[in-house]
Amino acid sequence: MNIEDRVKKIEQKYVSLIEDVLILKLTDETLKIILKMRGGATLRISERWKENKLFRYSYYWLDSENNLKIGWDNAPHHKNLETFPHHKHLGEKLNIVDSHEKCLEDVMDILKTQLTSSK
Repeated sequence: MNIEDRVKKIEQKYVSLIEDVLILKLTDETLKIILKMRGGATLRISERWKENKLFRYSYYWLDSENNLKIGWDNAPHHKNLETFPHHKHLGEKLNIVDSHEKCLEDVMDILKTQLTSSK
């Protein structure tokens, strides 16, 4: 996985939702960026890739005042969930539920629906 190409593809695919991209860290295996969404919300993205496979991720959607809306990740610490290690935090870090969203594209589908319906 070429991380710089990944960033370019994200920018191109979601240009209608994104106002700006802040790059925090790009290495051969790590992507850390903040997408500034139209309307003031942000999506904080962290991905770790190994041999072209996504093996660790976190996507945190914050409103314009930096309050958590939804955070998705696959840190292996909620073993009681049916979708372990995939889970999401709804509205606050301690409100943890199953998550069927397992990549940025899944998350962006949700954001696209939410952001376009709130106009």
